[in-house]
Amino acid sequence: MRKSNPFFYSFLSTPLGTTIIGWQNDLLAAFVLPQPSPEKAFHYLQSYHLPQHDSFKLETQLPWPDFSDKVNAYFSGEKVGFSEPITIDQFSDYTRQILNVTKNIPWGEVKTYQQVAQLSSQKRAYRAVGQALHRNPIPLIIPCHRVVAKSSLGGFGYGLDWKLRLLTLEKFQS
Repeated sequence: MRKSNPFFYSFLSTPLGTTIIGWQNDLLAAFVLPQPSPEKAFHYLQSYHLPQHDSFKLETQLPWPDFSDKVNAYFSGEKVGFSEPITIDQFSDYTRQILNVTKNIPWGEVKTYQQVAQLSSQKRAYRAVGQALHRNPIPLIIPCHRVVAKSSLGGFGYGLDWKLRLLTLEKFQS
């Protein structure tokens, strides 16, 4: 008999809308940026590249007691460090490498796609960096919004308005 491997998720209301936090085996696996409705947030969750799972299970209790407070503090413009354990094992070695490099970009700072590539095993794979970041299921915790093009904001899965909003929250000065 195959053991069930559920994917747990919980809704969180923020001043900017409804987010979803997703986890598996007490490891953070997904974070949906605030949306106007729970339905829209869940739609985003379903579009993510998530770990293998048998079912989605709604849960009201998060495995990390202060995570909700951190998220709300972040969206209030406070400097927050996310240290919750994550899982990105569903990705290739290179994508995991890029996500780990990106996870270490400090609050209020940015790196270019080129700079991130140069910190990886494929020093000239600038476009591959963008593809890897597009798969990121944990924005904020893996702050892909902090990666920009040389002469523009570059791309962002939630749109450039969201990228600019997050950088502004972090008081980034270009």
